[in-house]
Amino acid sequence: IRPKSTEKLPVVITASPYHLGINEKANDLALHEMNVDLEKKDSHKIHVQGKLPQKRPSETKELPIVDKAPYRFTHGWTYSLNDYFLTRGFASIYVAGVGTRGSNGFQTSGDYQQIYSMTAVIDWLNGRTRAYTSRKKTHEIKATWANGKVAMTGKSYLGTMAYGAATTG
Repeated sequence: IRPKSTEKLPVVITASPYHLGINEKANDLALHEMNVDLEKKDSHKIHVQGKLPQKRPSETKELPIVDKAPYRFTHGWTYSLNDYFLTRGFASIYVAGVGTRGSNGFQTSGDYQQIYSMTAVIDWLNGRTRAYTSRKKTHEIKATWANGKVAMTGKSYLGTMAYGAATTG
């Protein structure tokens, strides 16, 4: 997503393997065989000795009763981080990475293959590598609209992808 502009734009990347699903063929080939007899294992007993905490008596002091909490969750006045940057002239792109639908490879969890698939996009935005519209490589696509300045954003696993890409230099 990018604003209409005649100027080249800086880019904010959200690296997420969650948006496009997985490459089912590669995923299925990497699974272990599950149609085998289960191995019987001897059972063991666990013995725990301890005391439960004493129940505290509830407070008996009368308090005022209200019908609304003083705070509540709302999104009436907020907007997403990507929308924030879009209105300030940044392009916003979502990168799914290796092992997601339409790509090569197997969906892993934060290993070098996923990190390098994210940094490959950064290299593409800077003109250091080529990208194609399909795996057949019949049409090249260029980021002629990008100025080469790239930031990444994300929390939780998406933040892990951003940190991982940053460690590559």
